[in-house]
Amino acid sequence: MEEYDDLSAGPAEDGTLDLSHNTWTVFPPELSLPHFSQTLLHLDAKNNSLTQVPECIACLALLQSLDVSLNQIEYIDKGIGQCIRLRSLNVSRNRLESLPNELSNCILLEKIVADQNRLTALPETLIDLIAISTIDVRDNQLTSIPLGLCRVPTLKTVLCYGNNDLTVAPEHMRDDTDLLFHCLEMQLKFKEVIAAKSNQRDELQVKAEEIREELNNATNCISELEKDIAALVWERPDEY
Repeated sequence: MEEYDDLSAGPAEDGTLDLSHNTWTVFPPELSLPHFSQTLLHLDAKNNSLTQVPECIACLALLQSLDVSLNQIEYIDKGIGQCIRLRSLNVSRNRLESLPNELSNCILLEKIVADQNRLTALPETLIDLIAISTIDVRDNQLTSIPLGLCRVPTLKTVLCYGNNDLTVAPEHMRDDTDLLFHCLEMQLKFKEVIAAKSNQRDELQVKAEEIREELNNATNCISELEKDIAALVWERPDEY
């Protein structure tokens, strides 16, 4: 679909706009996404040569699914956080090194497919997604994932094998969500214990400092009393 003449027609009756299998590096200027903000529900732009998900994505408040897999995307604009009805995000097989923290604003988001990218970490804010059920981050460069994912009640599937430097779970446990969650839970509990001990230590240090200050004050008071006593003795007449 190299010709742009039919782009003005907008989404199909079911709200789908199919822009897949082209050679675009950017969305063509003839395509005005804001113009479709009230009709576009499903945007399919897979298998192009796109390098980013642009800022104008923020105008698609009714968007429910976005498929930009099989591109060359290096950047997703934070405006995607304004797609508050987004349920499915597919950014598989791109060049992403990170996902925007603002994804947590997509409170209806159920599925994130981000396998075969260059991700080194996932946003901690993903634990705030209240409807998420599937996260696919296979074959990336992850060294860690948020430990709190194991306590997200709706999350049933996390696929993270193929990340050779991932330390949160042994390799043979990364293709089993239950085993992965067990590893995350153990580490989260250990972290909480360490944090509690650290807080106790800090509280004891504060208390010790308070006691030292009280001792110094008491010592100073005693010194002043001793001076007063010495002065009284000096001033006392020898005979009454």
